[in-house]
Amino acid sequence: MYAHPSQLRAANRRRAFRLLLARGPLSRADLARATGLSPMTAGKIADDLIRDRLVEEPEPGDAPSARPAMGRPPRNLAISSTRHLPIVELGVRSTAVMLQPLDPTKQGPSISFPTPRSIKSLLARVDSARRRLHIPPADVLLISVPGVLDAHAHRVLCSPNLPIIEQPGFLHRLADLFHASPCAVQEIQALALGHQAHTPADLPPHQSFVLMDFGDGVGGALVARGQLFQGSLPMSGELGHTGVHGNRRPCVCGSIGCLETLVSRQGLLSSFRQHLKRPNASWQALRAHVASRGIEPWLARSIDAAAIVIAGAINLVGTQDVVLTGDLPDLHPDVGPLFERRILLHSLISRLGRLTCHIAPRRRILGLIAAAADRVLLPEPELAEPVPNAQLPHASPARATRP
Repeated sequence: MYAHPSQLRAANRRRAFRLLLARGPLSRADLARATGLSPMTAGKIADDLIRDRLVEEPEPGDAPSARPAMGRPPRNLAISSTRHLPIVELGVRSTAVMLQPLDPTKQGPSISFPTPRSIKSLLARVDSARRRLHIPPADVLLISVPGVLDAHAHRVLCSPNLPIIEQPGFLHRLADLFHASPCAVQEIQALALGHQAHTPADLPPHQSFVLMDFGDGVGGALVARGQLFQGSLPMSGELGHTGVHGNRRPCVCGSIGCLETLVSRQGLLSSFRQHLKRPNASWQALRAHVASRGIEPWLARSIDAAAIVIAGAINLVGTQDVVLTGDLPDLHPDVGPLFERRILLHSLISRLGRLTCHIAPRRRILGLIAAAADRVLLPEPELAEPVPNAQLPHASPARATRP
């Protein structure tokens, strides 16, 4: 398929930016080698990224790791640490407002507060944090959103754990506080984008994996051949709302027996309280208990239920890599190996190949920056529709030919 030169240039700019985002500072020569571009093309792309304040090229003496060398030392390209993006992370228990440097290894100022239960209070708290952080007007506001998000319409369609954000126009009202346009990313998809950006297998990255996050809710995301899976509906990865046989716990979504009621933070806490017959046991008590006693049957049963759901996803999409993030994998070192054994038991992958199941930290900020790069900072160019020759102003009339 023919690629327009502007499309090819935009794709190369995204490749270079993603590489620097994942691997850190690189020289221009290293950038050319890693991307497979000619030194001249890589140099022009680097100049473009510097001009747009997406990348910086500090003097060698400005870098703390700079070492004296013979001759003129190379100047490394790095993601900009002087350009900032405002971010709002909407959470079920807490919300954070921050001014984040484009360089994800740096941390900007931030303010967190318990998430209010009304739109008016939530907007007021966000606006107060924005003013306290002295966040200037911006072109775009990055928003991490729990629930089912229609990113194109900038609307949260369903958020069982935080229903107030389903109000039409909410994301626009939130962005208006920053005099910006909203760029919303579903929170679990942001985690998947962050994991992908941190560990690129190739450029463009071709890795495939299922990511499962266990927090206030339970959600999943699928990256297939380097692309975040998006179905015809905005709903995808809602593995936490899969029914578990024999589970009679009511879920906030209105159903009975969802996986989320077993392996979310509250679900685990409910099982722990039921096991010890201590209705007021805290999350800290649960962590201490699991750390000292290991994985007891009540916890193993919940892990097995989650493994069955993940195995179904693997059988459907055919990937060999599972990434686990959040509260459940952090409880005990044996959680990851147990997940791997149970997924292998319940899926066909054990007959066809290997399975890699590993624990990863949450990299939501990195994922938000990666999403902003594709959607806002380095978007795909919009090409004009081709005009038929007959409508071109200088088109020559067709010359009749004699038979």
